[in-house]
Formats: sequence, structure tokens, C-alpha cells
Amino acid sequence: MKKLNKKNILKRFRNIDVEAIQDEGLRSKARKLKSKQSGFTLLELLVVVAILAAIAGTATIALQDTDARASAAAHVAMMDEMNKGIRTFRVLNRGVFPNGFDSLVQVDTVALDNPVLMEALAIDDTSIGLDTITIGQFGQLADIGLSSFNYVAEDQDPADFGTCAAGEIQNLIGSRQNAVVAGNIFLSANGNGCGVRAQFNGDTAGDGSDVPGWNVFSQAEGAAGPTEGAANVADPLPIAVWVGGSERLTGQAEDGAFNALGNTVFMATGLGPASSLFEANKLGGMTSVPVYRHVSADEYNRFIAIWDIGTYDGAGEIVMGDAAALTTIVDGAGDTKEEELGEWDGSRNTI
Repeated sequence: MKKLNKKNILKRFRNIDVEAIQDEGLRSKARKLKSKQSGFTLLELLVVVAILAAIAGTATIALQDTDARASAAAHVAMMDEMNKGIRTFRVLNRGVFPNGFDSLVQVDTVALDNPVLMEALAIDDTSIGLDTITIGQFGQLADIGLSSFNYVAEDQDPADFGTCAAGEIQNLIGSRQNAVVAGNIFLSANGNGCGVRAQFNGDTAGDGSDVPGWNVFSQAEGAAGPTEGAANVADPLPIAVWVGGSERLTGQAEDGAFNALGNTVFMATGLGPASSLFEANKLGGMTSVPVYRHVSADEYNRFIAIWDIGTYDGAGEIVMGDAAALTTIVDGAGDTKEEELGEWDGSRNTI
């Protein structure tokens, strides 16, 4: 006969068919006891809760990591799509690239004076810098379709609240009292932005004399159409250039500083909504403007096209090539496709 102890007694009690007990009083007490035995003590409940909390925390971390990698994978797909989109546009339009890209440059007025990199950029000055091209060089870009660029101008008034003044761009974007958003900051004031457009003009005099220059078009809030500024036939046009090294873009390293003799000039332009690339009614036009989401809400959130437009001479001046060509697409933080792929496979983390 087995020795009776608490464990054996409880085991036997759990095996009893309570409903088979004839006495109603005993049957009721047995139900209560059995109900008590099938429950949890407070300590047991606390242990269970702690275990469930640990499992939930692990699952949340795993889901967050999965979401970040999925976002990086989506960005890589967007970069490929835009690369193909620009090239397809050119093929379908007989060698002409889309125009109206964002310059990534901020100026004081419609005269495009005192240019600096736009202050709301997520990409820093280790990857992007400033340079200029002459009127003639602008004309060479215009010959293949790159005939206009958008600039953020501090003298524009985009809304009833806020200002485009230096040091205030990100406050303007972050304010909830206007309709200005980061991705549209290069649109005109009428489009809730701070933008003006510099357009190449092969005949600024309008008399057939073929004096090249550029005109700036601005559009005030509520205005029916853009206002054309006076033609500029002397000053160079400010542009953004890639200074983060050619090896990151092409896999081929170049010697010395970015503007050393013989090094490639990589112009950088933002792929914003004002570009003809996103006019769906144009041959080869894309239907939507991709957004880069790994930046703050008050930072420019468009992807960036990198163009090979020539080389630098011994004085660090730009010498245009025979024809500009699209090199690659980088994201709004300046990461190349390969660097973004590193986020996807977990080998690096710049998210």
C-alpha cells in the first residue's frame, strides 16, 4: 500500500468524480475544494505574468527589427525603380532627361544669391557640397533635358504662418499651423513651399540674338501663375555635388580630394514632385513621388539622383563632359543602394 502524503492525497482527490458523490453537502464541498485545487496561487500568477511579459517584449523587438528591415528593402526597391524610371524616360523621349529636379540649395532671394546647402537636408556635408556651373555649362545640361532646377529662397512666403528665412526652414516644416511639408519645400509659395525655379533660356533678349542665361520663376501664395524674373546672363548657377567619394557610388576609387584633377563631377539633385519625371501624362512619366522615411519629420524626405556631368581641372573647376549621365540613386540620408542593402540584411545599421 502506497504511503499517504499530501501529494498522493491531492492526486487522488483530483481523480474523484465529484458528481458521483451522493451526499449533496459533501458534493458541494468537494466542488469548492476541487475548484480551489485547479486554480493558481498569487505567486503562480505573478510568475505566469512575468513569463508572458518577457515573451511579449521579445516579440516586440523582433517585430520592430523586421519592420525596419522591410522598410530598408522597400527603399532599395524604390531606388531601383527610380533609376530605371529616369533611364526609361530618357529612352522614350529620344535622349531627353526629365527636368525640374530639386537643387538641394538654399538662397537668399530670386537672384540665387548667397547659396548654401538647404538646411533641412538629412544628408550631411561629408557626402554633399556646393559648386557652380557657368551659363554655358547650364546650356549643355539643358541640351539633354536638365533645363531647370528648383531652389529654396528665403524671400518667399509660403503660408499665413511661418517664414522661409535662414534658420527657420525646419521650424516652418515642423509647424502645425501651415501646410508646408518637408518633401514639398522646393515647391513655390503657391504650392506651400519656399521654392523658385531657375530655367535655362537660350535667348534671354528674346530677339533671336541667342544670348544664353537663366530666368527665375516664382509664384506667390494665391497667385494665378508664376512670375518671371529678370534674365541673368553672367552669374554661375549654384549646384549641389557629391563629395562622399566616387568609390561609394561606382566602386572605383579616385585619388585626392573630390575636386582633384581628373576626378568626376557628380551633381546631386532631389527627386521632388515638381519634376517632369512625375507627370503621369508625359511619355515615361511615373505616377507617384517616392518618399524616404528614415529621416525626421522636419527633414527633406526625397531620394537623390547623382549625375556624372564631367571632370575637374587642375584648378578645381568643372569641365563638362560630352553628355551628362545618371550614375545612381542615393537615399535622403546619403546612403547608397549597397549601404541600404546592409540595413536590409542586418550587416550594418544606419536606420
